[in-house]
Order: sequence, then C-alpha cells, then structure tokens
Amino acid sequence: MNNVILLQVFLLLLGMSKVILVTGASSGIGAAIARVLVSQGHTVYGTGRQCPPETNNDGVHMLKMDVRDEQHVQETIQSIVDQCGRIDVVVNNAGLGMVGAVELSNDQEIRSIFETNVFCVLHVCRHAIPHMRLGGGGYLINVTSMAGRVGLPFRGIYCATKSAVEGFSEAMSMELKQFNIHVVILEPGDVKTNIEKHRVEVERAHSPEYHPLQQQVLDQVNREVQKAMQPDYLGVLVARIILNPRPRLRYRSKKAMHRLAIFLKCLIPDRMFENLMMRFYGIPRSKK
Repeated sequence: MNNVILLQVFLLLLGMSKVILVTGASSGIGAAIARVLVSQGHTVYGTGRQCPPETNNDGVHMLKMDVRDEQHVQETIQSIVDQCGRIDVVVNNAGLGMVGAVELSNDQEIRSIFETNVFCVLHVCRHAIPHMRLGGGGYLINVTSMAGRVGLPFRGIYCATKSAVEGFSEAMSMELKQFNIHVVILEPGDVKTNIEKHRVEVERAHSPEYHPLQQQVLDQVNREVQKAMQPDYLGVLVARIILNPRPRLRYRSKKAMHRLAIFLKCLIPDRMFENLMMRFYGIPRSKK
C-alpha cells in the first residue's frame, strides 16, 4: 500500500488524482473497478448494502449505503464531500439481475427491480451533480449492459431497466456539458462474476409454460459468463475514461460477438435480427 500512497501523492501534485464513488463495490464488477482505481492512485469510496460501515478493503474506503434510500444516498455523498472537499467521479454500478418471462412478472417484482436499477441511479446522480457543478466538473459513469440495447429472452424486465438508464443518461449528457460534467455509459457484455447467484427469479419463473425453455436459455447464458473476461478490464477502462477530457458517450463490450450484435441490430430488419437471436438461444418459432 505504500506504493499506492506514493502514487496518490504524485497524482495529487499533478492535479490528476480523483475522488471517486463506486456503488455496488462489495463484489463483482464494482469491486474490481474500485480495486483498479485505488491501484491507479485515486481516492476511492465504495458502497454496499451489507458491508460494515467505515471499513477499508485493500485501500477502498467501504461505506454502508442503501441506494434505495435517497436520504441515505444524499448523506453518504455529503460525507465524502465533507472529508475530501469534492467528488470528481461517480460510477453507478449497483444493480440486480432478474429472470423470468414478462408475462409471469408481477407488478411488485417489476417495481422492485426498477427501484434498484433505475431510481437508485437517479438518486446518486441527482445528489452528486450539484457537488460536481460547484467543483467545476466531473464524470458520471453509469454501468448499464448490452441488455440496454438488445431485448433478451427471459430477461425482459431487466432489459427495460437498463434501457431506461441509457435513455436518461443520453439526456443528462446534453444537459450537463455546460458544467463540464461528462456522462458516460458503460455497456459490458458477459463478465466473469458470480452474477448467477444474485439474480432475482420472479415468483412464477418455474411455471410449466416457460420453464424448460427458460432454463435452456439461462444455462447457455451461464456458460457464456464462465468463459467471459475477468471484470478488472472494466476498472482499467474506467481509469482511462476519467483521465480523458473528451470521453465518448458509450464504451461497449470488448467481445466481438456483442459488438457485432449491436451493429447488426442497427443494420438489418427487426424481424431478421429477432430470428438470429432466437436461433442463437435455440428458441423455437412455434410449437405447431
């Protein structure tokens, strides 16, 4: 850690050291991003619902924060500003996966996933922006997913939440440029994490109308995740973004297949793309 401290001092002298908040940093992508940013010499605060308050995890200052509680979000961001005098970067990573056919998802389940994946991102953005504006600028990095660009079978509600974040992030990018606040959308594809252990299943997910096919699709998804890249590459990417005075609006998955899917979706007719997706997942067109 002495090397990290020296790097932080060096970056501070150059005016390149950032004060960064990473939500959902107790595991998976968020933990990897926070860990890499600390190794790059930045001051990083990570949050999680379950982590003990005010803990230090490999140089990451971990704070207990429930992103669903807007007052708690406001108080946590204010505490970081009180300690450091500013907040330069927010990485909105906290979120939940959800599995189940759209037909079988009830209103309570849908509201719950929208609360976590959409409203919580809004909570953090709304309370970080005034501090960034006063500080002369900053970076709002919203981690969405390829699912925000492409509808995926048995993850329709999850896709809807990520599409919502994509939409308001595009709007905020235009609104906030006047304050030198850069909004960036990070669209990872498959990343090797334990996400399958944390996905929420709708209560009726095992309904016989859908379950055999749903399980087939999810087994394929889980196989893809196991072959995916480690999440540290996203930390390296974020470290590059926050030192770029003119970052792109979107940074997409590095996997060629994911990038090709987005390209094809924009290029070919919708039904043709839908047929390709169904063939990829082995979904029959009709039982007749």
